Amino acid sequence: MDIKLQGVSSEQIMLMADTLALKGFVVGARNLYATALAAERDPLMRFRLRLRTGLLQRPHRTTPDMMGLLKQLEGQHAQVFVGSGLATWKKTAPFLDDERFMTLEEKHAGLLPLPNWHWNLQVVLWAVQRTEKVEGDLVELGVFKGHTTMFIAEYVEFQKSAKRWFLYDTFDGIPEDQLNEGWDGVNESVYKGAYSYEEVAERFAPFPNIEVVRGRVPEILHEGCPDRISFLHIDLNNAPAEIAALDLLVDRLSPHGVLILDDYCWASARAQFDVERRWFSDRGLHVLPLPTGQGVFIKS
Repeated sequence: MDIKLQGVSSEQIMLMADTLALKGFVVGARNLYATALAAERDPLMRFRLRLRTGLLQRPHRTTPDMMGLLKQLEGQHAQVFVGSGLATWKKTAPFLDDERFMTLEEKHAGLLPLPNWHWNLQVVLWAVQRTEKVEGDLVELGVFKGHTTMFIAEYVEFQKSAKRWFLYDTFDGIPEDQLNEGWDGVNESVYKGAYSYEEVAERFAPFPNIEVVRGRVPEILHEGCPDRISFLHIDLNNAPAEIAALDLLVDRLSPHGVLILDDYCWASARAQFDVERRWFSDRGLHVLPLPTGQGVFIKS
């Protein structure tokens, strides 16, 4: 059924869509948000609509809870953000004023099974920009469909850089002998068969200085991983591989280089947090824990 809306504001359309979303009518809600977004020019209102679209990108059992939280916070506060595992309010969101950021985030959101990754992307973007003049190449361990790297590469126009970016993944999920407790279901439902080496390699074909490498960490790192690294992003979702990667690569991180541990503060990744905090503590080093779930380490 096609319905023409006349004399209705974007905010009124959004409120109608919110009701549908909270009742579980995701397709109808998405269509209404899209209608409102196409006509809206106010940046803050567009952001509110994009937040909702992001929450409905991949509906999950927690989606109604996040929608409810978003509505509750907006009723009391300004500048509200709700994403997977993170809600902020009364905070300046730098990406809100960056149309390029918002456009690319929306463009690549479908590559990630988690909604509204804006703050996490902001952290990685900061790290890559900060290390632009630091000696060494960029390395990512755990690529999935390439969401974060593709966003950053397009944002900074990485094809123009003299650096290279190496992306390592099994492209078949977490190896069975490296699985931490509780990850079996995620491995089967989210990673196994959901993406392929060929798909990801094709995605990065426009970037001649990005190399997609299929292999298991740590073994594949002995085959041509850069000797000097300016930026290192570890997102392997298991403690054994991540500790092995730290053993091999932290010494290769250049002075002022940045390491981001994607899973460091996620409750589901407690096994990684415990062993990685101990690994750094044993060396007199410290990781900055972030409410995004990430951990940040800067080489002195």
